[in-house]
Amino acid sequence: MDIKKILSIALIGGLTQHAFAQYTEDAFNFSRTETSTTARFSALGGQQTSMGGDLSSIYGNPAGLGMFSRSEFGFSIGLNSYKNNHTFLGNTGTDNVFNPTINNIGIVLHSPVSKYSGDTKKGLVAVSYGIGYQKNNYFKNELNLAGRTDNNGLSDFFADQANLDGAIDPTKLGSETIFGAYHGFLIDRSGNSYVPNTYTDSDQSINVMRKGGQSNIDLSFGLNFSNQVYIGAGLGIASVNYKSRETLLDNGDFLYDIDNPITPAPPAGQPQYPEFNPRRSYNANFYRNYDTEGAGVNFKLGAIIKPVDEFRIGFSFESPTYYDLTDNYYESLSYVSPYNERIYREENFPMTYNLRTPLKLNGGISYIIGNKGFLSADINYSDYSTAKFSSNLKGTDRNVNDGIQQSYKDVVNFGVGGEFKVSNEFAVRAGYRYLADPYNTKISNNDNAINRYSGGFGYKVGTYSIDAAVMVYDSKDGYNNYTLSTGDQPYADISKTTTRFSITFGARF
Repeated sequence: MDIKKILSIALIGGLTQHAFAQYTEDAFNFSRTETSTTARFSALGGQQTSMGGDLSSIYGNPAGLGMFSRSEFGFSIGLNSYKNNHTFLGNTGTDNVFNPTINNIGIVLHSPVSKYSGDTKKGLVAVSYGIGYQKNNYFKNELNLAGRTDNNGLSDFFADQANLDGAIDPTKLGSETIFGAYHGFLIDRSGNSYVPNTYTDSDQSINVMRKGGQSNIDLSFGLNFSNQVYIGAGLGIASVNYKSRETLLDNGDFLYDIDNPITPAPPAGQPQYPEFNPRRSYNANFYRNYDTEGAGVNFKLGAIIKPVDEFRIGFSFESPTYYDLTDNYYESLSYVSPYNERIYREENFPMTYNLRTPLKLNGGISYIIGNKGFLSADINYSDYSTAKFSSNLKGTDRNVNDGIQQSYKDVVNFGVGGEFKVSNEFAVRAGYRYLADPYNTKISNNDNAINRYSGGFGYKVGTYSIDAAVMVYDSKDGYNNYTLSTGDQPYADISKTTTRFSITFGARF
């Protein structure tokens, strides 16, 4: 099947409706990145806009590079733990997922200018250059769902898709898998519409496996003017690698009435339905595979002002990331028909498109408490409804962008954190961050805002340092393998507890 043919069948036809929803969701997922930080700033809650002097400045506010007084190298490793508690068709379950990561690795090269001029109080004092790799989004997850639906099983989905397709002649249905559902009698014709050809109850078992992530290679520099004003800029080369595997097993019975069959009588020579067993079972396997990858570019500008030694005020701007993405969607349907015919149909939909993520604005303020520590607060703004999808299919672009604007909204996130030096070598840290609900259309009846708590410590000996952090938060999510026009498809409510551990090793030179 040609993707252009399928995506132009109707405004919302069968697989078009599913493609629109998938691209809308991907636009949001690829936009909701968080700048990677060292374990030191992770323990503070991620606040780094106004502090500076940390490797996190490579990835966040590049003006903070101007606060370096020496060159430095460091890398951060981590472990992400996800606990998914879910309810599906009346059944509850839990899935645990662990994901070891390299969070970031970077180097800052400090170049003092004052050694040539001899003046450290006026004009350009120093320039610092940074290059680093950061992982700023993680997709790894797994769900295992099972339950019994009294209505709206897989045959209802395919009947719904066939009716949305609008082809009265089944041989002209715009999808191989929909035609496979008709050919094997999961669905049938009734007048001018398609209807399920199964009993309403069925057992469903779903496995979802996702992996991949997003990352940036950042090239940044920061300037130090008179040890009071710091200005920086950075260029980011972004990449996306997302893979998802979804398998639905739907086990039920074909609808067959001995006195008034919906399906035609078996052809001559084929096994007849035994009169003592009017219900004949099926076990349908509906498989979906999503692969998306690509690259993009973004840039950052930032400034930090130190009006007095105790206060720092920071601002940064992160441009949209302009992605060039390739998506390959594959699906297959397999089962045995009532006449013992092996049904197998598959589809492959390649798609190339561009995605522009929203811009991000950040502000922050820090208060330095002598040589005992500091307090820092950040505020961040982004409007997810401004993400832009574009391809060579204008109808698809219009529907996906309408879906983005209707589904998502602008958010204001904020956080606060602090560090206290127990001694010259040892410091403890704690932080809090609030991530506002980005959904216009709710995933569930719950508020999808996130309250994230963090803490950690750091130890320095000579020119070496080690920092550790942990972040813990709960979030709400949801999942449905397919959608129905009526909106009452089987749905899983998911409560996810995320725990992230990170350790940063650093060396100054």
